[in-house]
Amino acid sequence: MLEILLDSEIEANSHADLIEMLAYREAEVAASDAVAEATPITAAWPDLISTRAYDFIVGWETGGKAFYEQVIKARPVWPEFSSGITIGCGYDLGYHTEAAFEADWQGRIPKAAIDRLRPTIGFNTSEPGRAAKVVKAKALVATLKDITIPWDVAIRQFDEVKMPKLIGDLYRTLDNLDRLHPHARGALLSLVFNRGTGGFTSAKDRFRELVAIRGLMTSGRAQDFAEIPGQFRAMTRIWGDTSSLSKRRRQEADLFEAGLAEAGLTENLVAFGRLAQPESLEERSEDHADGANQTDNQGDIDDGVGLLEAPGIAVANVRWNTSDDDQPDYRHLPKPVPGPEFDLTAADIEALIRFNAFSPLPGLVVFALRGVRIVGADKRENVLSVTLADQRPDHRDYRCVIGVLDRNTGKLWAYKASTVPEASALVTCVQRAQQGTELSGNILPTGLYTYTVGTHRAGTSGEIRGVLRLSKTASGASRVVVLRSLTDLVYDRRDFWDDCRPADNIHPGRRRNGFSSLGCLTLPGDYDKPTGRHSGLWADFRKALGMGAVFAPTDDGRQFSVMLVTGLDAAIASRLRQAGEIDNPAQGRAALMRLRFGSKGPAVARLQQQLGLELDASQLIGPVTLGALIAAQQRKLGWADGILSPEMEAELGLSVFE
Repeated sequence: MLEILLDSEIEANSHADLIEMLAYREAEVAASDAVAEATPITAAWPDLISTRAYDFIVGWETGGKAFYEQVIKARPVWPEFSSGITIGCGYDLGYHTEAAFEADWQGRIPKAAIDRLRPTIGFNTSEPGRAAKVVKAKALVATLKDITIPWDVAIRQFDEVKMPKLIGDLYRTLDNLDRLHPHARGALLSLVFNRGTGGFTSAKDRFRELVAIRGLMTSGRAQDFAEIPGQFRAMTRIWGDTSSLSKRRRQEADLFEAGLAEAGLTENLVAFGRLAQPESLEERSEDHADGANQTDNQGDIDDGVGLLEAPGIAVANVRWNTSDDDQPDYRHLPKPVPGPEFDLTAADIEALIRFNAFSPLPGLVVFALRGVRIVGADKRENVLSVTLADQRPDHRDYRCVIGVLDRNTGKLWAYKASTVPEASALVTCVQRAQQGTELSGNILPTGLYTYTVGTHRAGTSGEIRGVLRLSKTASGASRVVVLRSLTDLVYDRRDFWDDCRPADNIHPGRRRNGFSSLGCLTLPGDYDKPTGRHSGLWADFRKALGMGAVFAPTDDGRQFSVMLVTGLDAAIASRLRQAGEIDNPAQGRAALMRLRFGSKGPAVARLQQQLGLELDASQLIGPVTLGALIAAQQRKLGWADGILSPEMEAELGLSVFE
């Protein structure tokens, strides 16, 4: 029996599971040829399954690096049962031809090792005559114990040879794989690794669940996909509840169900796949369509407009995501988070600008902090620091801060505000998605945006002159990527990212209680159209930008950079500054270094190149680059937050940060 090592990092009770898995062979049926229901492969195999699914398969098929180096010791082994001599990551020489072995391993291990392993090709300990074969297997493996294959070589062979072969087998066998979430595809791939593909077309009772899965996949209906986890679990009848094979089937069922839970993302992309087919592979940093007067789809909602709410799709059910890890704005942030209160200074804002590779326009910079409040007041003006407290938005009250930094003096102005849509906007978006009409209601992702003073909802009863338009002109609407929730009333990382022109402007909230917004950023206050007078904190904010309480036509066309981040981003910068670590490259890299919408520079150029985009002369993350990043995250992870951190860089296999 393969030696079992007791080690603190490897539980002894898992060794038997892994060894049984190495030895198990579904040899009763040969692999099937291509069938009519095959799914075309449209991407490289790493993009077809999620990281979670890959880690699951590697764990079961290889035991992982610790198991390989500490238990197998990187040597050829005989795992008993009906197996042959096994090398690398579960490569059983007893079930390969000599030609296949040489093709798979030549250049990876020395020729002398290949020659010594050659006598084991095609030899396994299956019946008949198993007893004599066992004696021979033990003798063979004893003569090969000085051969070692490093983990890096073994896992590379696994990734470059075994994974693509089995992906090909899976796609030649089952239909509609493109309609599954990467988790669910990974569960089926794990099954094929262990049981092959021949059973999907077999008449033997042993394979009835595989045949059932093939039928359920052929229909392509969501209700049939939902029955597949039950077929995984039903297979345990073959090996019994305590077998490692049964344990693996149950875990595959769980993985498939996790994919079903996130399937709404895939359905949304099919229905509203504007990100999948960008206008160009090249970033366009200027708003070519801004000259036309755009309709403010994301303008304020008039008071008194009633909504026909379906059960469960009601304003009362709208809430902010209770899990920071599931909310795109917060997912990337390091844990644990800082304490609730912190002092914000110009140095903290400058650090956020630097670490996010932002290049704001000269002059005053507007900062918008999502999920934070000013301690003890609704505003602070002309100060060197502002004491803030962490909180979360609720789509009902002003639970954010919008302010101004004078980069020449280091002085700050900060005002109670909102950077999220009101609750009814989420209801409207779900309703319109269900009806198949033009979408309305979104949340603007964090990033650096250019705003221009102009008119909000021009020519309507809700017209407001002297607002900040999300545009490079006074009447346009910039192309950006926003997040929309199409199936529920909570924003999360599985929601739909829409490449559009939302006109998410900055304007007064207007209402006495709460604020009016389908996606705009708002401050408490109002605007009187006959007199052109602004009021409330909104008017104070305009004054901080150098504009008066009464609209003046000369204001139109003034431009400002608006840096939108979370309050926690700012809190982390403040904590690093107070600890004297804000200039520590290692600390800043992990905690604050990010690329997101509006980031600019050489790192962006490297990102564009590695995402397969045409290089943008301005080296700017605009809607095309952000869309490509989101698509890469969705392919690899099954979700997206649209932010590249050092951790995400590693997850996606990129090399962007220096």
